[in-house]
Amino acid sequence: MPSADEILQKMKALQERREAAVGPLVEVLAKRSRLLEQLAELDEPYGKAYVDAEAAGWTAEDLAKLGAEEPAKRPRVRARRSRSSAKKADSHSSEAASEASSPAGTIPAQDGGATAAETADSTASA
Repeated sequence: MPSADEILQKMKALQERREAAVGPLVEVLAKRSRLLEQLAELDEPYGKAYVDAEAAGWTAEDLAKLGAEEPAKRPRVRARRSRSSAKKADSHSSEAASEASSPAGTIPAQDGGATAAETADSTASA
């Protein structure tokens, strides 16, 4: 049976071989990481250049024939709403809110009595 010292020697030799084998992988991973960072830095200017080319009349098909892939991220285009469209949106939302609210006067009473609208009408006429 091997001694504790012999077992430790075998374990260290095994660990050294494993560390030596992973060394090249670590180097490639570091290079790959740097390249991916550089590529990510180009995403925004590439997207802008692609959109500019489309605006100048190039189609996506034309650009693909040239080898330009559609960008993963297109630049954000800030759309300005005119005041009239903003007012229309506000009026539509307020109309929808008023239609969604339940008028209390049309709800019948549970006990067979008068509705709230009928009660209001009778007190107003009295």
